[in-house]
This record gives sequence, C-alpha cells and structure tokens, in this order.
Amino acid sequence: MEPNINESDNQLVATIERGRDKIVSALGVKRPEGRVTVTAANWLTMIRLAIVPLFWFVFFSHNLVFEILATFLFIAAALTDLYDGKLARRRGEETAFGNFMDPLADKLLALSAFWALLIRENFDGLFLVALICIVLITVREIGLTVMRITAIQGGSSVVTSMWGKWKTGVQLTTLIFTLAVLNLRDLLETYGRPAGLFDRNGFLMVICVLFFLSALTSLISGGVYLKSYRVWMRRSA
Repeated sequence: MEPNINESDNQLVATIERGRDKIVSALGVKRPEGRVTVTAANWLTMIRLAIVPLFWFVFFSHNLVFEILATFLFIAAALTDLYDGKLARRRGEETAFGNFMDPLADKLLALSAFWALLIRENFDGLFLVALICIVLITVREIGLTVMRITAIQGGSSVVTSMWGKWKTGVQLTTLIFTLAVLNLRDLLETYGRPAGLFDRNGFLMVICVLFFLSALTSLISGGVYLKSYRVWMRRSA
C-alpha cells in the first residue's frame, strides 16, 4: 500500500522544521517570549565568513576599483571581529556556534588575505621570506583549530589569551596596511605619478618585516595555547 501523499508531505515539512529549529537553536538564543532568534553577534560572524570568498573574487579582478573594494571589504570584516564577541558578552548572548566560529572566521579571513597577497604580488627575492612566514602562520592556525575541536569534544574549550588577541591585532594591522599601500601604489601607477615612498623595493621590505612580526606573534601565542592544551590533556588522562 502506497503511503498517503499528505502524510508524506507532513513528514517532510516536520523534518525541515526540525532541521531549521536545530540550526536556529545553534545560532540563536531563546527570548523571554519563548521565540528563538539568531543573535546579532552570530550574524556578524556569518557576514565575516561570507566576505572571505567575495574578497578573493574582487581582489583578483585586475580592476583598480575592485581591488580598492577588496580592501574596504577586508576592513569591514575586521571591524565585525572587533564587535561580535563584545556584543555577545554585553547582551548575554554567547552561543556554542559563536565561541567556535568567531575565532575560526578570524583565521579564515586573515589566511585568505595572506595567501592572496603571496599569489598576486611578485615578492622577487623576498618571496621565500614571505612564503615561510605565511606557512608558519597557516600551520599555527590549523594546529590551534585541531586543538580547539579536540578540547570541545572533551567537554572543555580553548580560551583566547592576551597573546592571541595581540596576534590577531598584528595580523589585521599588517594586512590592512599592506592592502592600503598596494592600492595607493596601483593608483599612482594608473595616473602616471611617481611611487616615491611606495617604490616597489622599499615597501616590499616593510611588508616582509610585518609578515615576520605576524608570524612571530602567531608562534608565541600558539606556544601559549599548546602549553595550556598539554596541561588539560594531562588532567584529562
């Protein structure tokens, strides 16, 4: 006997509603009236995640206007990083999604910009220096993400340290400065003006120094997290 079409439709609707409720419950909080809504902080985190592929698209557009737009997109995403965590804590709307995805979104945003710069810009003799710095940053971020997942599965969490905040600040400052300088260089070249202080050899050296500082703070903060993680592992054993 074939199932009743209406019953099948009802089951499908019920399944969709259960899935929607699970997603909303992970992204939101329950209001006093009983309704569950996605928090503003999680909306900011999701916007930051959405900006990552959009940033790559406009950054590699070979169009000066789009390249400048890529810089503004990155700055907008960086600003959401400043406010989503504070907003969640101030409004008492911290969620498991936000606690995990907020730092992950930061990592994806920064790594996407570092690798985009390395791929698009010709660092000449400094390419190996830039590559090593970015690889170290990438390895640190992947390692910390694995530690964070392991800690969550063990019923704990990895709390952001002061070094972690310094690391994020140094990386975002480095990337915003680099993107802005490249925009200014391309703007001067487009209108036939001399580069001056933004001469290729000069600013590439400055950028590599900033990359080195980003890698250094990444490794130091990663060491702090690793030490805390090993202490947690010993206690959990």
